[in-house]
Amino acid sequence: MTERQHDHRGEDALELHFTTLGPLTARRAGQELRINRARDRAVLAVLLAHAGRPVTVSEIIDGVWGEEGDDAPDRAGALPGNMYRLRSALGGDGKVLRHVGKGYCLDVDPAVIDRTAFLAALADAATARLNWQPQRARELLTAALGLWHGTALDGVPGPFAEHERRMLAGRRGEAQRALRELDPHAPIPAHTQKQAQGAAGPTARPAARPVLRPFQLPPDPGDFTGRRSQLARIAELLAGPRRASSPLVTVTGPPGAGKSALAVRAAHLAAPDHPDGQLYADLHGTDARAAAGFLAPFLRALGVAEQAVPASTADRRALYLRLLADRRVLVVIDGATGVEDVRPLLPAGPGNAAVVVIDGRAGDGSPSTVPVGPLTPDEALELLARMIGRERSDREPAAARALAAACHHLPGALRAAADRLVRRPAWPISAVLPAPLPVGSSAGPSAGPSAGPSAGSSARSPAGSSADA
Repeated sequence: MTERQHDHRGEDALELHFTTLGPLTARRAGQELRINRARDRAVLAVLLAHAGRPVTVSEIIDGVWGEEGDDAPDRAGALPGNMYRLRSALGGDGKVLRHVGKGYCLDVDPAVIDRTAFLAALADAATARLNWQPQRARELLTAALGLWHGTALDGVPGPFAEHERRMLAGRRGEAQRALRELDPHAPIPAHTQKQAQGAAGPTARPAARPVLRPFQLPPDPGDFTGRRSQLARIAELLAGPRRASSPLVTVTGPPGAGKSALAVRAAHLAAPDHPDGQLYADLHGTDARAAAGFLAPFLRALGVAEQAVPASTADRRALYLRLLADRRVLVVIDGATGVEDVRPLLPAGPGNAAVVVIDGRAGDGSPSTVPVGPLTPDEALELLARMIGRERSDREPAAARALAAACHHLPGALRAAADRLVRRPAWPISAVLPAPLPVGSSAGPSAGPSAGPSAGSSARSPAGSSADA
């Protein structure tokens, strides 16, 4: 941690540690802090999952209270009280839990949260396996599973905490399976083993291998902007009338339009309706043969042992459909060239559903296709403000609008331009415009040629960002 961060957060933030892989606790210098109210713990759970980043009031309310009836208490009015109690418990004279714009920020190092350490260890273990380092992978998985001490966020209410419990339980199951595959005789850490046995029930056979609940979605895009009508349409299609086959939604549009971010955002919103898990594959525009290759990792994610995965595509497909029968799983496939190429990965049965992201305009005529184009000028400006900071964009409103227009209001190009500005905080926004702003320019949609440094960039960004592939 830098000296600047040290001064900003204070000693209290440096001594804080949080546990979520069990009952939610906060400790300062080893001493547990009193956070007695269930709603306060629910608010803290949301903030911990976004540690170091602002979370809007609406996101907190949705995560803590969810869709309660009109007779529910004034949630926006209650939230300042939750924040006051948390701020008092966490200390730091308001530096640890800060009011930022239209939201709040828990300004602590994510490394002091066991959730972050667990997920980071799983990612490092996956990298170790790819690099043929089985011993390091075993050590990382054992350490990750050793962080558990009960049910994640045990007793914390609210839809966000419930989703976190399901997601983390799924990741825990994946870690157990990976450790067993690396070493069938490896001891599973006691807390994890006890929890798994409790979930299976006292009569479960030790050798039984239950169908797992995978939670493979990329993180929900934190700076997602606009697209309300498209989100509503996807939700409508996924929750349509019960039918014999699984609903299929295709998301189409040009590169850089934000298709991937829209699909991931919609999938996270639909996750509560698919409690048996979410499967995710990014095909990067590969052909049908490569797409069928994802059946094996899908089967493993559903609990099939490596040695039990069938050899042929047809047998894998049959087993895949059998595992999904009478279940409610959402399958998200990104980077497809067409629906036919991903047919082997599509689920069947009325409880499941699929969202397929396709570059271009393929399938635009279908009623289940959701086309994605540029953002509106105001949405593009809002996205830019979220990426570079609202104070910075407000200082140069004309240049900000000109940059959004030069990027054709496409999230991919905007992200590329914003990335340059974020890495160069002393630059004015006008520094990345294709040409200097004319004096008195209103920075309308025609400002700046399309060949500018931002407008031409539509490179694929990591899954979960505002730009898509």
